[in-house]
Amino acid sequence: MAKKPRVNSEKLRSTLISIQSRFETGKIKKMSEIGDMYPTGLISALGIGTNGYVTKFNAPENFTVNDLLKLADITETDIELIWAIVKKQALSNYEKRDISHLIGAKSENDK
Repeated sequence: MAKKPRVNSEKLRSTLISIQSRFETGKIKKMSEIGDMYPTGLISALGIGTNGYVTKFNAPENFTVNDLLKLADITETDIELIWAIVKKQALSNYEKRDISHLIGAKSENDK
């Protein structure tokens, strides 16, 4: 059985307050900034694995709605503030899909 990490409750409480404050003051520009803040405590608080944690905070398009709801809940932050950062960063990482081969070229009548 894997050992549960020891979480410093004071450090976690302080981190959660700091995250809330940074979202509310617009200081968060990338989700990785949060991921770097007391990972051991946040992994436990969010209930996600280490690999998922690293992946999601470095590539926020991998967050699920449930992950974002949990982050908003534990930090007592308006989810819209979190969503704005996630969306902005995900859009900057997004590569537009070319599906022209699936829908075919437009005919003269379709233009």
